[in-house]
Amino acid sequence: MGWQHGIDIDKNFRKVQCKYCQKIISGGIFHFKQHLACTRKDVESYQQVPENVKQMILGVLVKNLEATEKKRKAHQYSVNDDDDDDEIKEISSKDKGKRAAS
Repeated sequence: MGWQHGIDIDKNFRKVQCKYCQKIISGGIFHFKQHLACTRKDVESYQQVPENVKQMILGVLVKNLEATEKKRKAHQYSVNDDDDDDEIKEISSKDKGKRAAS
């Protein structure tokens, strides 16, 4: 979605040039989307981005944030559910790879 509005500068997706203001944004497509959405989070925003583009990118960022939070909560609950007093044996580096003598 963001690549329609920017150009990959160094061919490794870490620097993106804005097609609207020609500014080069470091930090990949995520920071570039913040630039387009004018969030002012971790990157300088560009105020003359067309409103429809700004709203579209902002919607994508919000959707991604919600999905991340949902995954984080699901992981948190699954970790807490494993708390049923099972004994967990710690393995030190000394124990790894050694077998008991027979």
